[in-house]
Amino acid sequence: MKLTKITWLIASVLPTATIAQIFKYGSRFPKNKLYNLEPDIIGLEKIDGTVAAFGDFNGDKFTDLFVLSSDQTSVLVYLWDHVGFTFKGLSKSKTIQPGFIITNVVPGDYNYDGKLDVLLMGEQNPDRNPTSEIKMQIYFGNGNDTFDTETIKLPSAYHALPIVLDVNGDMKTDILGYSLETGELGLWMNQALSNSNDTSNLFNLTSASPTFEKSLTDRCTWANPHSNAFVDLDGDCLADVVFVCSKSSGSKSIQIWTNRRDQGFKLSHEADLPTGAGPLSFADVDGDGSIDIVFPVCHNNNCSIHVVYNQQMGLCSKTQDTSTTCRSAQHLCVSDPAFTFDFSKPNTQNYIVFDIDAHLDGDEYVLTEDGNFRGQLPVPVHTGDYNLDGYPDLLVTTSQRVLLLESILCDTPLCTSSAQAASRRTFAVVTTGADVLSKIASPTQAAFFDIDEDGSLDILVLQNLQKSSDAKRTPNFIINNFFNDALFLKGLVSNGVVDLEAYGVSYPGASLKFTVLDTAGVKRSHQTTQLAQSGYLSLQTPYCLFGLGRTNNYVEEMFAGVSRHQEKNYFFYEGVIPNSQLVFLPYQPDNVEDSSSWKVELYIKPADYVPWVLVVLIGASILLAIVVVVLRTLEKKEDEMERRKALHIINFDAL
Repeated sequence: MKLTKITWLIASVLPTATIAQIFKYGSRFPKNKLYNLEPDIIGLEKIDGTVAAFGDFNGDKFTDLFVLSSDQTSVLVYLWDHVGFTFKGLSKSKTIQPGFIITNVVPGDYNYDGKLDVLLMGEQNPDRNPTSEIKMQIYFGNGNDTFDTETIKLPSAYHALPIVLDVNGDMKTDILGYSLETGELGLWMNQALSNSNDTSNLFNLTSASPTFEKSLTDRCTWANPHSNAFVDLDGDCLADVVFVCSKSSGSKSIQIWTNRRDQGFKLSHEADLPTGAGPLSFADVDGDGSIDIVFPVCHNNNCSIHVVYNQQMGLCSKTQDTSTTCRSAQHLCVSDPAFTFDFSKPNTQNYIVFDIDAHLDGDEYVLTEDGNFRGQLPVPVHTGDYNLDGYPDLLVTTSQRVLLLESILCDTPLCTSSAQAASRRTFAVVTTGADVLSKIASPTQAAFFDIDEDGSLDILVLQNLQKSSDAKRTPNFIINNFFNDALFLKGLVSNGVVDLEAYGVSYPGASLKFTVLDTAGVKRSHQTTQLAQSGYLSLQTPYCLFGLGRTNNYVEEMFAGVSRHQEKNYFFYEGVIPNSQLVFLPYQPDNVEDSSSWKVELYIKPADYVPWVLVVLIGASILLAIVVVVLRTLEKKEDEMERRKALHIINFDAL
């Protein structure tokens, strides 16, 4: 009876379908390596186009795909089916056709109703005049696997693609770019109301000069393509803005504008990028709690990966008191006005150069732009922690293959002695178990993506098999089946809409900061950003998945920050269970000016070893039951023998 109750209890916690699926997964991917899923295995054999963006369209906490057609005139949505381990096209929804050539797809909540919409950008004919009018059109999601029949067309932009961000801290998605009407930097301010269906005046196009000083923005003409970002760089969990500028010499520079809440954005840094610099990416490379800048550089057929470290005050050690030179673990979201980046001194303590050219063939080079696309399509270095050790790794697309670069501590041949002393990190090419990446011919881009929300970063590789000039790219999903002795956390910050049956839509520019206590007892801080970039099919996931490394403790301090213009723009949560997913809901009533009304939901996913624990438990229970039955039987036999002996005893005293 007890065994039956135990089995029933475990079965109720772990449904049969889940157990069967985990066993099926283990039998399909038994080895410690990467596995390639062909399009026909994963339900994408019929797509005629390319994966353009990620987003949770139906609110089931699984990430879906936005697919751009090969002629770039329409977009389809493919939903992830967790049980079937495949993508399925929407049967209810019609094809989205805006009437122009689509060059960018940006999912988001544009009418502030908690349902995923999609913003399409493009041109009438990008082949002939790529810097002319950029049209923008929004399709609204209904929350029932369909789009609304009503769409809105926004005032056009021009030159370089606009970016999405929250400029005024009202949690609504605004747009920043060059206005076709004025020819100057403009803001499409989002005026949506969460309890209204009126979208007639959803965006108000105004000048950006009250927010960004015009005399300073005039010094920067956005590069086309650019890699502008909405990301926290000064450490206050409030997203700043990075502009990538083009110079008359053909090189590029950057401007960093720090978010000063009600004072607007203030220009903090200007710096020239090296000649041949490609698109910028942003990640906490060395795990010190600040966001660094990563980019490829190709010059005179020589390619390298550059990491410029954010020089910012870090976490206080046990011997340090909280001061202006460090942050305590309870005050991670404190601004450091003295933060800086030094682009002038490569191969120094704060500027690491990884010579990837030494790992390339003679005629091989790093791709920085996909030329077989109508419009501009840069190819950035994608960051993600594939082995969950707490340090972001890199995906680099070359002209012949995709390389996975693992983050490692600096050593003598790769870094300077000062970089080693500062515990900076560089990279090593992963070869063991990663040969499937080198076998994918004609790649055009590779990005990290957790396909089944199982807590490990898989890889999407797009390839141009036909080598045609259209947007048809064959998707290859690479399952990450490396057995890593490490833990993870997945975080998602929603946009804080009040009336939600689902958890809402991911908020661009949200910051997550947390501390980890390693097995040596040393506490480290880390930072990651959600949806930092939105231009040129950036292929960024609507969540943050990061490794914790080897730790034997809870995540003691966890901060989630948004761009609300208030003193406490972050939520503090402590005692987080590893291998879980956190969904932060930053809803605030009008009369609340801090994060006291925010909520957090925590989801636990059973680990892959749970079925084996079940098997061992049932086996042990059966073994114990057999032992009990055998001992009970032996005991009965012994009692019977003693009873029979007693019957033969003669009582001589009674004679």
